[in-house]
This record gives sequence, structure tokens and C-alpha cells, in this order.
Amino acid sequence: MKRSSMWTIVLAVMTLLTTGVWAQHGRGAAGHGGPPSLPAHGQSHAEATAPATAPTTDSDRAADFESRLASNSKLSSRLQSLLPPNTNLQTAASEFKNQGQFIAAVHVSHNLNIPFDQLKTDMTTNRDSLRGAIRKLRPDLDSKAVNSNVKLAERQAKTDVQESSEVAEPSSK
Repeated sequence: MKRSSMWTIVLAVMTLLTTGVWAQHGRGAAGHGGPPSLPAHGQSHAEATAPATAPTTDSDRAADFESRLASNSKLSSRLQSLLPPNTNLQTAASEFKNQGQFIAAVHVSHNLNIPFDQLKTDMTTNRDSLRGAIRKLRPDLDSKAVNSNVKLAERQAKTDVQESSEVAEPSSK
């Protein structure tokens, strides 16, 4: 149950981030973007129908997330202020599976005074979950405190993404 709630948050954040990509491909609310195109010579139907900007591997997804992070100055400056001085944001974000995981880790590091580099190592190299990394690095916290801090960090990550999206997409007033 604990793990599923984190995945739900991550999925919600990723859905929020990718909604604009689908809109840019001419797919309306009903999903109709015109007649289907035929595959180019030597190209399979799957290759022809896959969105051109969709990342296909873990490294492509990571590069996509890092480039979105670099292009969103409000989100970048918010996260930079939570990281230790002289930390390169792109380097800090590298190796995380996705933007939601990275932003939540930044908040946990800041909220609990856990050195970010240690938290990152546990999550990326040792493949610990955010909860597992907190338990390892802050054994003084009971499971209730760990869970509440993970939920807080996930809410903070979601808020950061939402607030930075609102600025990036001006309203039509």
C-alpha cells in the first residue's frame, strides 16, 4: 500500500507533465487528430504511430526529464534553493528515474537535513525507495514519521510542478 501511493503520485505528476505533449500532436479531447498516416517505406506500423517526442528508453526518459527541468526556470530556481550551495541541478537530477522522484528527494533532503548526495546514492545506486533511504539515513525516525515525511515531500513535489506549470502556460484571460 505504501509503495502504491508513491507510484500513484509519480503517475499523476508524469500525466500532468505529458498532457501538453499529446495536445501538441494535434489530438483533441476525443483523441481525433485527423486521418492515420501510413508508415514510411521500411518502417513498421508501431514506429510510424509512436509519437516522435516519446522517450523510448530509461536514458531517453531521464534526458527528457532533465531537459524539461532545464527549460522550466521557475521550477529550477525553486529546487536549486533547496539543494546545497554550489550543487549543479542537472547533475543532482541525473540518475533519478523521473522528475517526481527527484523533486520528492530534494524536499526530503531539505526537510530532514539529510545530505542530498547520500539520499541520491541510496535511491539511485542502492535502488532504495524514498522510504527505505530515509529509514537507512535517519534511523531515529519511527515509521509514522517516515511515512508523513514522504507524503509531505510528495505533496511539495506536486505543488512545485503545478505552480511552475501555471507560470509556463499563461492563462487566456
